[in-house]
Amino acid sequence: MNQTKSSWNLKLLLSSSLVIGGMAVAPFDLTPTGFESSRVEATSTYTTTANLNLRLSAATWSPVLLTIPNGATVKYVSTYGSWYKVSYGGKTGYVASQYVKVSTASTMTPSSASYYKTTVNLNMRLTAASWSTVLTTIPNGATVKYVSHYGSWYKVSYNGKTGYVASQYLSATGAPTTTTSTTSYQTTVNLNMRLSAASWSTVLMTIPNGATVKYISKYGSWYKVSYGGKTGYVASEYLKPATTTTPTTSTGTGRTIVIDAGHGGNDPGAVYGSSYEKVIAFDIAARLASTLSNSYGYNARMTRSNDVYLSLAQRVELTKSYRGSAFVSIHNNSSTNASYHGHEVLVPTGESYTTNPYISASRSLGAAINRELGVRIPTIRNRGVKYQNVYVVGKNSVPSTLIEYGFISNSNDRSHLTSTTYRQRMADATASGIHQFMSTYK
Repeated sequence: MNQTKSSWNLKLLLSSSLVIGGMAVAPFDLTPTGFESSRVEATSTYTTTANLNLRLSAATWSPVLLTIPNGATVKYVSTYGSWYKVSYGGKTGYVASQYVKVSTASTMTPSSASYYKTTVNLNMRLTAASWSTVLTTIPNGATVKYVSHYGSWYKVSYNGKTGYVASQYLSATGAPTTTTSTTSYQTTVNLNMRLSAASWSTVLMTIPNGATVKYISKYGSWYKVSYGGKTGYVASEYLKPATTTTPTTSTGTGRTIVIDAGHGGNDPGAVYGSSYEKVIAFDIAARLASTLSNSYGYNARMTRSNDVYLSLAQRVELTKSYRGSAFVSIHNNSSTNASYHGHEVLVPTGESYTTNPYISASRSLGAAINRELGVRIPTIRNRGVKYQNVYVVGKNSVPSTLIEYGFISNSNDRSHLTSTTYRQRMADATASGIHQFMSTYK
């Protein structure tokens, strides 16, 4: 009886995984010559036939290192009974051999296509597994570059990142277009410029409808563009080729014009119903910056690129930081008397308030802009050039002016100020006036 029990215990010891000092020991196969482990297989790669646990040791109770997805390819290392030691996703462990099959040649052959297009918004993951960390979400229709093939996963690069995507959501395509014959486009809606080529990416700014942007490159259905001193990505479906305005005289030769969109943040400026001066001013300023840059060759810099508050002193200081050659502040007027209407341009006085050393040049700049506004938008009354103590004009250090494009409190002016067509005309007229002044000012 004791001999039989001892024999049974020996068999149990030899056919089971043991835990000695907290460490799992893999089972061994009994053979006529003793123990056999690490029986090397001829096949070096296998494909999983189910979502399969990779374990620390060759036992069902062993800790799970990770779960290998169905259809993934693993690299064979050695055999322990009914377990295979394999490597996958940077980890090495044990899997039940009945849930893997020999990889076919087609599974491991690199893709014949170099580029693919996504058919859905597709997660790029750190490793070839559905539970792996998401590095980024690639938008539907984007083009990715193929790197290698791991089972049903493709390793691809996109927008500066490399990771794994599920291949069933890709379709073969040609290499992405890096250049286009069109260098400038016009927005057809108020369009978000984003940090990267994805619909969930951070919005850098909103480009107004009808604005002209400068094309840089293409990433799938996204265009990388520059506008208002910023560079980012926009959805190409909301762009159309721009009609180019040819300057009548020499270009701006890269000189910097500082464009100041009045008010912002908790300072709305003049308000009439749902119309806010800060919004109108920013839209005109952004259009002006685009026209100066794309049509005249100036380096247009905006004091604010979104809805933020800046003090008057900060706006003046930015002129120095940007090394500006001229400064133009964008505003609209308001009055309790609804009959007041028209545009006007404010320039520095000769009083002690004024510290700007360019009084005469500032007045010439204002006069050129006022003249162009009067000619190009005759449906708004021209109230002329006025000498007035305005901080951003009188305290600046370059030729400076402030433009009031109309009274938001007047129905006729307001219909112009809230029209994207007229805002663009205002921007174009202002750009032309600036360019006329800069062509003679050295």
